[in-house]
Amino acid sequence: MKNKFFALLTLCSLVFAFSFTASAADKLKVGAVLLTREHVFWNILEENLIKAAEKYNIDLVVVDGKASSDVQYGQVQDFITQGVDAIVLSPASSAGSKAASDLAKEAGIPVFCLNIKSDGDFVTFVGTDEIKGGQLAGEFVAKALGGKGKTAIITYDEIEQCTWRADGFKSVLKEYPNIEVVSEMTYSGDVNKAASVTQDFLTQFPNLDYIFAVGDPAAVAAVETIKGSGMNVKVVGYDGNPEAVSGIKKDGKVWKADIAQDPAGSADKMLKVVTDYLRDNKKPAEEILISPYVIDSDYIKKNGL
Repeated sequence: MKNKFFALLTLCSLVFAFSFTASAADKLKVGAVLLTREHVFWNILEENLIKAAEKYNIDLVVVDGKASSDVQYGQVQDFITQGVDAIVLSPASSAGSKAASDLAKEAGIPVFCLNIKSDGDFVTFVGTDEIKGGQLAGEFVAKALGGKGKTAIITYDEIEQCTWRADGFKSVLKEYPNIEVVSEMTYSGDVNKAASVTQDFLTQFPNLDYIFAVGDPAAVAAVETIKGSGMNVKVVGYDGNPEAVSGIKKDGKVWKADIAQDPAGSADKMLKVVTDYLRDNKKPAEEILISPYVIDSDYIKKNGL
C-alpha cells in the first residue's frame, strides 16, 4: 500500500514538473522598440503592452527608441543577440528603419510594426486608421466653420502615419471650396518647434480660424501660443491623450476637439497577432487598422470625463 502511495506521489510530481516546464517553455520572449518615452501617448501604449503581455504569457522587454533610427538599429541588434522570438517595432522613421527590419529578417526573427510602418520587411502593421482620423478632424473643422474659413496644419513629415493624418484632413476640406488650407509646417516631434510654427502661422495669417495639429504635443504648444497672442484661433489635436481631455475642459475656447487613438486596443491586438503567428502559425493580414474617434466637449460630458 505504502509503495503504491509513493508511486502515485512520484507520478503526480512528474506530471506537475512536466506541466510547469511546458508552460515555461511556451512563454514567448518579445522585444518591443517604441518610438519614444517623451510623449504621453507612447507611455500609455507601453503600459497597455505590458498588460497584454501578461494576458498572452509573453516575456516582454520594452526599450525607448529615443526617436532615433540609429538608436533603434542598435536596440534591434541587442534583441537579436538576446534571441527573442519576435520584435515589435515603432520606427523613428519609416525609411530609416529599413536596415533594422532587414537585419532582424536575416536573423530569422519576425518584425511586427506598431503604430508606425517600416519600409523594411515586416509581418504585419497594427495601428490607427490615420486617414480616417484626419478625415474626422476635417469634418469637425468644416462643420465648425460653416464651410468657410482659413486653416493651417502642424505636420510631422518624418513619420508617414502623421502625413496620412494631414492627407485625410485635406481630403475632406477639398470638398469645401471656401475653406482654405493656407500653410503646412512640420514640427518634427519638437514641442518648441511646434510653438514656433504656430507663431509663424499667427504672424503670417492674422485671419486664421483653425490649426490642425497632427499630434497632441504640438496641440499643447499651439494652444499655449494662441492664448499668449490673444488671437481667436482654435485647435484640433490628435492622439486622445489625457492632456487633450484636460485641455478641452480647461481651454475649450481654443482647444475645441481631439482625434483619439486606442492604445489599449492597439496593444492587445498587436500581441494577439504575435502570439497567433508564433504559437499557431496564423498569418495575419498585412495591415490591421484600429478606428479613431472624436473627443470634444459633448463627448466629455456624455462620458463623464
